[in-house]
Amino acid sequence: MSNNAIQKELEALRVQVAELNRARDTELATNHDPDVSEASDHTQSPIPIEGGQIPDQDGDGSKMDFEKQIQEFIDALEVEIKDTNPMTVLVIFALGVLIGRLLPR
Repeated sequence: MSNNAIQKELEALRVQVAELNRARDTELATNHDPDVSEASDHTQSPIPIEGGQIPDQDGDGSKMDFEKQIQEFIDALEVEIKDTNPMTVLVIFALGVLIGRLLPR
């Protein structure tokens, strides 16, 4: 693309962004309810789930889930390594190196 074409495309994108911003602003203005404060939207209480438990907002529960997923992945990887023929792994590695050398940087 030439410099002029890029400049024209950039200007067209700026116009589209401006139109979308105006549309969003008008939509927000028409949908704004003065009785509901914006602060209350961000401070809603969490929805209880299964047996009245409240989702963990600190991320501790998700950290445990992440660790569990990592452990499951490692276990599955160990099983795959034990079941895979070493010659196959070596051939795949060599192909990866060869392809990496042939591709331009």
